Amino acid sequence: MVIGTSYIETSMVLIILKAGEGKKTGAEHFARLMEISAPEYFPALLGPKFREVFEKLFIEKANLFSHEHVVFAIYEEQIAGMLLSYDWRAKVKEEKRTGWLMLKILGFDFLRKLPAFLSAEGGSGRLEEGDYYVSNVAVYPEFRGKGIGKALMLEAERLARECGAKRIALDVEMENEIAIAVYQKLGYSVEREHSIELEGKTYGFYRMVKGLVGER
Repeated sequence: MVIGTSYIETSMVLIILKAGEGKKTGAEHFARLMEISAPEYFPALLGPKFREVFEKLFIEKANLFSHEHVVFAIYEEQIAGMLLSYDWRAKVKEEKRTGWLMLKILGFDFLRKLPAFLSAEGGSGRLEEGDYYVSNVAVYPEFRGKGIGKALMLEAERLARECGAKRIALDVEMENEIAIAVYQKLGYSVEREHSIELEGKTYGFYRMVKGLVGER
């Protein structure tokens, strides 16, 4: 669980990193930022109600999209970006409840999309023991270029070390060359490729990892 508030100064810019709270305003920002992180993928995976799904899951506790796993970046007193991340233990503990909550929200639509959801979880969602997973990072367009994305990624590394993870992992769409280049600069390397078929389109991903053993 993310606890407390951090302050990071980059290039004379003060960025406040604040743990998510289960409130409506935070839920709305979370849903919008999740859409920014994967504007085609989530609608294809979860359907037209995907924003509602994310808002409700954010407010709930003990699921993989809960506010308990979210850090917001605050710039000039405004939410500018967010990080969704968790460790391998949370993945094991909360995966079934996450699916149950999605079923509760989407009903038959979720059952129809269940094969695709399970395929996604078996690819991008798969974690090894000792992994800390960066599920999603997003920054609003008007706040880009201020070091907010990097600050969120460094916060993910801090949280990973704090929970005793051996490495940090993430998945990035193969077409997102800008993000891939950023992750490579931060020390991540491609471990494998995987893909998922949704609504007649194939989404390809790179699993990128960074070792944390011995780093402090």
